[in-house]
Amino acid sequence: MKPKILLWNSKNKKILLTCLFFLTVILYANNFYSTSKLGSSTDFKTKCNLNYAKYLIRDLCSLYEQESSIMGNLCPQLCEKASSYEYYKNYHLTDCNVKGHFSENNFDLSKTVLLYELRKMNRNTDIPLKLVLKSTKQYYLDFDTHLDFDFKDKPILEQLEYLKAYIDSTLQTKFDIKLDPNELKAWSYEYEKDKKSAIEFLKNDLALKKTYDFNYYVKLFASDNFYFYIEALESEDKRKMSNFIQNLITLTSQDEYLFYTFYRLKPGAIKIYGSCGHFYMVEFARPLTYRVRSMDLIERKKLALQFLELVHNLDTTYLLKKKNMSLISEPVQMCDVKLDNFGLNHEGKLRIIDTDMASPDSYLFSEKICERHEDCHFFDCKSYCSPETRKCVGQRVNNNLQAICEKIFDNDLNKLDGILTGIKFESNSHDEVMNRLKQCKNPGFFKNSDLQSKANPRLIRAFANLLLDEGIKLGKQ
Repeated sequence: MKPKILLWNSKNKKILLTCLFFLTVILYANNFYSTSKLGSSTDFKTKCNLNYAKYLIRDLCSLYEQESSIMGNLCPQLCEKASSYEYYKNYHLTDCNVKGHFSENNFDLSKTVLLYELRKMNRNTDIPLKLVLKSTKQYYLDFDTHLDFDFKDKPILEQLEYLKAYIDSTLQTKFDIKLDPNELKAWSYEYEKDKKSAIEFLKNDLALKKTYDFNYYVKLFASDNFYFYIEALESEDKRKMSNFIQNLITLTSQDEYLFYTFYRLKPGAIKIYGSCGHFYMVEFARPLTYRVRSMDLIERKKLALQFLELVHNLDTTYLLKKKNMSLISEPVQMCDVKLDNFGLNHEGKLRIIDTDMASPDSYLFSEKICERHEDCHFFDCKSYCSPETRKCVGQRVNNNLQAICEKIFDNDLNKLDGILTGIKFESNSHDEVMNRLKQCKNPGFFKNSDLQSKANPRLIRAFANLLLDEGIKLGKQ
């Protein structure tokens, strides 16, 4: 029997060339999306199987059950042995992803994201169908809390002094907030005089002030695990207090948790349901990537209005600071503006799902030495290199609204992904919407440079007037 010979005809050549072309595209795309912006290292995301996910939960729960070294309001439900570590209340563990990072001399499996889905569908829209359990590190002991080995045996008052110093340092480092020393001094001072009265003072203080924007220590400290702190004070248990402090540090050292905790109740901030050890649980928000192009006009209008409201709040209500007996607002800057970093929750409300590059002005910029404007930039947050002093001006020269107009309302890579450019508006308003968008994207140059300056905040109202109509109703965000 003669072997079949593949004839090298033009048809086979075309098939081979087509296959090679698509293989090249796939390899290029894979390399493009896995390479970080720094160019010297690579970030990656990979699925982990559910057995590994359950192993992580089991490891977490062993610390909770045996050593009681971790705590959290989620632990009792996550650590039910009868459920084989697969469930949280009526939610079932269904997916697991690990985000890693490797560079020339280092390999790190870092952020872990576990997805829980509701087992029984519920018509009540107030109940999310999915929840996300996440942490920047896989294991509790991976976190360096910088506590001495014998910290757990130190007197309660000494531990309280360390806690005050940590809170003060965190607020100053992450939010540029200098705490009034008397605000936290009273806690340990009162406790030293009269423990019972001090505990009641704390409970009342937090109950009265937890909704106030300027009670920064309450924002950071009054977490879902606050009652563990009260228990440690009431029982005068040094180890329980030490465990509480260590637990607090592992959580607040994670920037995303810190952001959502500090800005909880603010429009756009993802809701936190609680924590267990270093893992914390949040509502699920589906990323906007590739979703916008399939939206109709009404959906796009609603989404654009939510972005406008978010920008207004980021600029005016997110961060309020006390100065000379009054409150002033400092903008929280979004420096990585793209559809991937925003999502919609189960109620269709806009959420910030990547907060890695969201920080106050004073945290982002300084008057450092520079040779060109690019030396002062931080991604979408543009700054200016003064030709006279050769120093950065120490502030953002564009703003959140300009970046949203350029990257979200429009999209130069694909106009269909632009919320306002990917669809035709009503004939009587289309040209005006596009004109406003042009003004917002290109408000003018900063000090004779090629840098776009701040978009006029009045454009928020102008856009809203054009986008609102009888068919659109926006609830509380």
